[in-house]
This record gives sequence, C-alpha cells and structure tokens, in this order.
Amino acid sequence: MWKWFIITTFLLMLLLLVMMYGINYSLSRWEQKFLGKKTEEPSTLQKIQSTIQSWLPILAAWSVAASVLIAAIMIAYRSYVARTRLLSVIKPRDFIKHVLVFGPTGSGKTSTAVRATELALKRGAETVIIDWKGEYVQYFNGATVMRKLDLLKPEYVDYETHSLVVVDILRDVLELSDPMSYLLYDELIRGYKTYGGSLTFSKLIKSLEVRRASALASRAIAEANIAEALVRRLYLLALDEKRAAKNTIGSERVVVYDLSALPTYQLRCMYAEMILWRLYNAIRASGSPVKRPALARLLVLEEAQNYIRPRRPEKTPSIGERIVNELRAYGVGALIISPDPGQLPYHMARDTGAVVSIGYQGLPEVVAELLSFYRYSDIKKLIKTTGRMRTYIYYRGKLYIKGVPKPYKKLIDLGVSTREEVTAVEEVKAEEGPSGGAFTLA
Repeated sequence: MWKWFIITTFLLMLLLLVMMYGINYSLSRWEQKFLGKKTEEPSTLQKIQSTIQSWLPILAAWSVAASVLIAAIMIAYRSYVARTRLLSVIKPRDFIKHVLVFGPTGSGKTSTAVRATELALKRGAETVIIDWKGEYVQYFNGATVMRKLDLLKPEYVDYETHSLVVVDILRDVLELSDPMSYLLYDELIRGYKTYGGSLTFSKLIKSLEVRRASALASRAIAEANIAEALVRRLYLLALDEKRAAKNTIGSERVVVYDLSALPTYQLRCMYAEMILWRLYNAIRASGSPVKRPALARLLVLEEAQNYIRPRRPEKTPSIGERIVNELRAYGVGALIISPDPGQLPYHMARDTGAVVSIGYQGLPEVVAELLSFYRYSDIKKLIKTTGRMRTYIYYRGKLYIKGVPKPYKKLIDLGVSTREEVTAVEEVKAEEGPSGGAFTLA
C-alpha cells in the first residue's frame, strides 16, 4: 500500500509540472496569435504567463526535492521491511498461524528458520528448535542444548496419562499392533506402580522377559510371542539410556533439541514426538486458550515430515500433527520445514499463515490451484519465473516472488553463560526391584 501511495504522489507532482509548462507554452502562442505587437502595458495573458514563469523554477526545485525525499522514504521503508519481516514479506505476528517452508537440501531453509528465530526473539517470544541434523547450535551463543531426555519421566501429567502417550508414540514410531500396545501399557502401569518416576526401559524389558517366561510356563504362546516382540523393539531404547551425553544448560529463550547424535531414525522420531508432548503439557499447565493469542513461543520443526506424517483424510492424525494444530490457541506458532509438501498432511497447506517454497517445485498443489482460480495474474507471474531458482511466498492470498535466501552469517548472542550437564544411566541388574526380580506378577 505504501509503495503505491509513494508512486502515485510522484506521478501527480510530475503531471503538475508538465501541466504548468503546457499552460505557459499555450499562453505564449495565444499572445503571438491574437495580440500581435507588444504594448507597453502588459496584457492579462502576459501577466498570467509571467506568473507561471516565475513559479516554474520553484516548482521544479520542489519536484526534485520531493523526488529525492520519496526515494529516501522508499529506501528506508524497504530497509525497515527487510529488518522486520521474514523474507521481506511475512510479519512475525503471523507466525502464530504457522509457516510452511519447503525446498531441497542446501536451498536456504535453515537460514530462513534462523532469521525467523531472530525476529521472534526481538518480539520477546521464546524459541524451541527440534534440530534433526545438528545445524542450529552454531548460530546461538548461550542457548540451552538438549541431547538426551528421560523419555519415561512424566511431566505435568499422571502415570496413566503418560503411559497412554508413550504407547501412542511407540505405536506410531515402532508400528506396534493392538495386542502389543495393550501389553506395553499394562507393563508401564505396573512399572510405575513399582518404581515410580525411576522407571527405565531396561527395567521394563526385564519385566517383559519375566512375563514371557511366565507365559511360556503356562502355555500362553501368543502372549509370550507378543512379549518377545516388544523386547526386540524396546531394546534400542534401553541402549539409548546407557548413552553418555552432555546437555548444555543456558538461556531458556532458545532451547535446541539436538537429535543428530541419536543413532537411529526411530529414536529421533520418538524424541521429537515426546518433545512436542512435553511442551504441550507445559503450555497447558501455564495457561488456557485465548481467542486472539499473541506470539509467545515459536517452534522450529526441522525435517517435520518424520514426526508430522502424511495421511489420508479419513485416517486419525498422528500425535505430532494433533499437538501442532492445537498449540496455536496457546500463543505458539510453528515454522514447519520439509523438503516436499507431499510429505506432510494435505490440509496443512490450507490451514496456515504462509507457505514458503524455495524453488517452484515445492509449491503445494493446493496453492497453485487457488492462484489459478482466483489470482490469474499471480499464476502468470509464477510461469514466467520458473527458469531459475526463486523463492515463492504465498501470504495473505497473494504470491510474492523473491530471490534465494542468503546464508545467515551472524551469531545470535543471548547474553548468558552456559554449563555442561553429563547424563548417563547405568546398566540395571536383574536382581533390582522390591521383590528380588524386576516385577512380581499377579
């Protein structure tokens, strides 16, 4: 709007200058044609012409000054927009509606995310980053970096609720069947009753081994096979408990969950979904939903297709998708990053504040359909610019075309010192437990 106002003002001043010159020229011709020889006393036309000639230099000077001022305003405005908006288009207050970022490896998705983090911090919002590849730590000085979590430790919920969520996450990540999910839930409840908050996957596996032996002794072959299948799937989680890792404790304004050290895809997915679950509980415990929430926290979800998986419309959404959809009511926006829009649920491109595609291949089909139906001029713009790499931003019903994001080279200093915290879990022996074994079966 401001750009068109400045251009219109400049054109009106230019038109006024041309009109003054045209009137002066016309009066001169009329004087030569109708008055003939000049008399000693100036005529009315001569007086008007003299007035116009005296004003022309002043008007020209003011036009030049106005042109310089308009140019300065435009430069200052563009600089302001570049400093206060993501990719010079997206306002930080709209992060609350979620922003989708698509593009191939090395196209600038991480730089875009760090820039969004900087804008959120300037607005006083906190930032939580799920760092799939370990790329974000280098951009912050003083951030909290978590590399290991106690996945079985409940926070803000009771043991039964946490057991249900753990089973839901493991069913999604490890593809557990319904009988396996029920058996796992039953063992988790028993484990929490026996060990409380000190329950570990090692203790859970030993409980399953005892249950398997008991099932074999009573000829319950199906139950024994289910317990054995669960042991095989949970063994990797028990190994992760023994992994030594250093968590960096710093500012709470930026918390980076570095998943790059986790050895398997399943572990990374489980960590990511558990992080979202804990964050959801913490936010719900601190307040209630509001009608028009302001941005209080920004989630940067790197490689989000791994824990917000695509699905058919009739299928139940995953726990990651449900949590992200509900968090915006609590003032939490999400920057959802993925290489391709087809790897995320179809509806997310419709229900979002902005879509950023680095390269036209990453533009969701639903956005292209909307442009072709309602904004034909934008789809023509899109077709003309597909010859080279560009950034396509669908924001507030319009398509903006920008250059490729530049690499982010600054270091964001949070102004706090950090300390290292070493975490490790020792191996659990079979004789641990209140009854001499892992569990006492009823």
